[in-house]
Amino acid sequence: MSAPLISAADGMARLVTEIETPPFHATLKPFAKTYDAETGEVRIGLAYRPEFSFSRMGDFYHGGVLATLIDIAGHAAVAVQIGRTAPTIDLRIDYLRPAPGVELTACARVLRLGRAIARADISVYEADDKLVAVGRGTFSTM
Repeated sequence: MSAPLISAADGMARLVTEIETPPFHATLKPFAKTYDAETGEVRIGLAYRPEFSFSRMGDFYHGGVLATLIDIAGHAAVAVQIGRTAPTIDLRIDYLRPAPGVELTACARVLRLGRAIARADISVYEADDKLVAVGRGTFSTM
């Protein structure tokens, strides 16, 4: 994306709305961190809670929580650009390493924004910027 589609202030306002409005998000409590108007990148945070644990053996995120964070971030990146919801059509995830029980940050960027579909890449990092998972989502823009 060569030029910003919306201002930084409008983008951040839309991002907060996309993260805070859906009732399901109240379960996970993700939070908007940043919106970059030049790149269109959004950053979503997620604080660790024991109920996100993979097992009783340690504080590691369950893969389903990571998948949900990836979906939320990809959707938010697209929805911020188009100004409305963008239902998920397809989602692919690669888990790269166990995600320890710390705050995570999902960074999402729209790769393609078309009339019918959009594609976004999402990366999830733990607190010390170690990459734990990546995803690619396809979202409806109709």
